[in-house]
Amino acid sequence: MWKGSDSLRKVAPYLNIGSMFLGCMVVGVGIGYWLDGKLGTKPWLLLAGSLLGMASGFYHFFKIVLHLDRRRAEDGDGEDDQA
Repeated sequence: MWKGSDSLRKVAPYLNIGSMFLGCMVVGVGIGYWLDGKLGTKPWLLLAGSLLGMASGFYHFFKIVLHLDRRRAEDGDGEDDQA
């Protein structure tokens, strides 16, 4: 078995955090842009949507990180491995 597979298994749950944050931002900006076009309020709803998307992205970021950290501590992997 490959020596790095254990390390990859430990880091794999954290790999989707960036795409989750980006997805939240894209949805927020997209909704703000669409509403600005419909209501003629450029650029205010775009700015509000981007702020809402950023807040949602940070919320999901911390939710994922805290959940994985708690699960890691429950599994007994809380100690640092020094190679």
